[in-house]
Amino acid sequence: MNAGRAAVVIVANSPGEISGWVLPVVKCLRASEEKVAREFGGLVIVIVLPPCPFATGNEAHVAALIPGVDAVVTPSEYLKFVMLGSIPERARRLASGKKREAWRGIVVHLGGDHLHSLVIARRLGFPAVAYSDRTIKFQRQFIRIFAEDARVAGKLRQKGVPDAKIDIVGNLMIDGVLGEGDPEGVKDALGIAEDKPLVCLLPGSRKQEIQYVMPFFLRVAEIIRKFNENTEFVMPLSPFAGMDLVRSALVAAGNRVAKQKGRSRRGEAKEGLEVASATLHMLDDGQEASPAPAVIETAEGVRVFVIPKSRYSVMAASDLALCMPGSVTAELGYLGVPAIVTVPLNLPEEVPLTGIFEFFGRLPVIGGPIKRMAVRKALQRIEFTAIPNKRQRRFIMPEVRGILTAEDVAIKALELLQDTKARGRISLELKEAMGRPGAAESVASAVLGTLITTGGRYFEPTERSD
Repeated sequence: MNAGRAAVVIVANSPGEISGWVLPVVKCLRASEEKVAREFGGLVIVIVLPPCPFATGNEAHVAALIPGVDAVVTPSEYLKFVMLGSIPERARRLASGKKREAWRGIVVHLGGDHLHSLVIARRLGFPAVAYSDRTIKFQRQFIRIFAEDARVAGKLRQKGVPDAKIDIVGNLMIDGVLGEGDPEGVKDALGIAEDKPLVCLLPGSRKQEIQYVMPFFLRVAEIIRKFNENTEFVMPLSPFAGMDLVRSALVAAGNRVAKQKGRSRRGEAKEGLEVASATLHMLDDGQEASPAPAVIETAEGVRVFVIPKSRYSVMAASDLALCMPGSVTAELGYLGVPAIVTVPLNLPEEVPLTGIFEFFGRLPVIGGPIKRMAVRKALQRIEFTAIPNKRQRRFIMPEVRGILTAEDVAIKALELLQDTKARGRISLELKEAMGRPGAAESVASAVLGTLITTGGRYFEPTERSD
């Protein structure tokens, strides 16, 4: 690469992967860059974003803001590369040699379909390594596999992966929170008394989640407030979701409320998730010092602070969280925040899936029934949805699943808000389940070690001896 630098091509494309895995690994790679200075003169870090059903569409923007990233390849550019071999100009100009045979580097799989990483590695002639919190596909083609824990390593061995190829590195997800999450002063900055319970609403980051789950959580908040008048609410925004998306989702929810009232008068049943009618208010100039530049106010007068920054600090200051499955359950677990994981199946056609069922689900007429069947079948096979629960093989975070009403979630929330001891016990168990940070440093060290060992060129996989 430029001035003899080597390329680290990181493959990932979902909100949890970008913020939870890529960000801490890039940080540690840059911190250890001098380890490869003699062989390569430094690193060029490129993020490749293949198409992904779990993506928000904002991954390229967020990935480009990660300090230390030199270039980002979008999903459309990736497809062009796969089909035509065309490397985007902003990535190609980083290369030190005009001929591809002179390039050196390594492909690091940090999420998504493993085949994407292997295609990139083969086309560039780079070795490929992978981090995994579960078993992986095409394991023989990765020269090194970084396992989250002994449980994952055991599953890899059962699939025939030799011990010499496996490194147990720890849980990358919690390294994304490392150094963040200071709850000190959060309530005071929001004007909330310290003795008032604070509930954190985390509806997700994808458009469908903001559109449907956020208004549902607002309805849950209204019910909670009826029985616990002291409760306050906050909604720290994902970096993948903006204020415009929140505003449009509230307008759409208001329209659904009006339609539901019309159906009720005609005796028709309500469809989908319950929602609260609410409006978004931007705070005036006199309140700019507040970490919340906007407030959502529901029709029943419940106020929810919308906070686009200091996400982990707001989460850490909360007494309870309502969330969806995903990386946020690991973040809450590391912070020790009790949470209720909500898995509504009221709108299964809006749930993203991997593989062929996602394609069939988009077909007219028959797509909806196929998608609904696939989602329900998939959930039946999943014992736990929250990451701390998966790690401990038991329910630490309560999970509420099925065709849900807002009351179903509110009842569980009220139970925990009234039980300080239970929340304290859950907090301790969550921290224990998520383990200690340090995985990103281990992954970065192993990536750089492999880069030096291989010279940044692909060779047929063989068992590694330590």
